Amino acid sequence: MKRILVIEDQTTIREIVADLLREFELADAVEEADSIEQARKALTDAHWDVVVTDMSLSDGNILDLIESMQQQGYIFPPILLMSGFLYGESEQRAKKLGIHHILPKPFVPDQMIDCIQQMLATD
Repeated sequence: MKRILVIEDQTTIREIVADLLREFELADAVEEADSIEQARKALTDAHWDVVVTDMSLSDGNILDLIESMQQQGYIFPPILLMSGFLYGESEQRAKKLGIHHILPKPFVPDQMIDCIQQMLATD
C-alpha cells in the first residue's frame, strides 16, 4: 500500500496537489498536513512512501524539521520539495539533507506527477 504525505500551509495548493495525487492514483492513501507541528505528528505516526512538501510553512521551515528529525534517527522516505524561494544556500542545505527532488513553484502538474512516479518506481 503506497502512502503519500502532502505538507503545505496554503490550503488551495495543498488541496490541488492532494487531489492530483488521488486523481492519478499514485497512492492508496494521500494525507495532508498544514504545519510543521502536523507534519511531525504525521511523520512519526505512520509510514510514508513519499513526502511532498513546501519549504516555508506558517510555523517554520521544513528543512529545520527534517534536520532535527534526522538527528533523532528518523529515516525519511524520498522527499519532493516544492518552493518558489529555493536558491543558493537553501538548495545546498536541502541536498545535504538528502533531498534530491526539487520542484520550483509555480510548476506544471505533469512535472509533479512525473517526478512522484519516478520516486515511487525507485522505492
